[in-house]
Amino acid sequence: MRALHLEAERFRYYILAAQRLGQRQLNDFMKTIELTVSQSEVIRVLEQWQPISLKDLGSLLICETGSPSRLIERMVEDGLVDKVANPSDARFVWLQLTEKGMGKAKQIMEFEEKLYKDLESILSNDEMTSVSSTLEKMLSHFPIIDTLRKRNLL
Repeated sequence: MRALHLEAERFRYYILAAQRLGQRQLNDFMKTIELTVSQSEVIRVLEQWQPISLKDLGSLLICETGSPSRLIERMVEDGLVDKVANPSDARFVWLQLTEKGMGKAKQIMEFEEKLYKDLESILSNDEMTSVSSTLEKMLSHFPIIDTLRKRNLL
């Protein structure tokens, strides 16, 4: 039976290995700027979408599932995120980056630029497009595709 699924197993482990490699690289860099990978994703999303509600932020995150309320509270305590009153409904707040959060966003972007250049030195755009198309086809059967779509990554 195993021989019947050899390609599926290889594919699964290649995805796992690539994800772990990327996660290690991200973790190592984020430690140098005193952030977690989840915090860095929040910063990148806020940078693009701010001001945004907690609910809408949660719908755009890939690293976190469910409500990111505890993560945001920690980021508020750390001075990375501000909660601002929603002018149209005082029951809700908008989230936006502080000056410190914007500084971290710049550091994250510089790291991502290096990461992307490294990828481009290994794979051509055509090769990345081919892999991305395959992964998109696979992910289109799962709810995470909605998050990718909302983030304009498809």
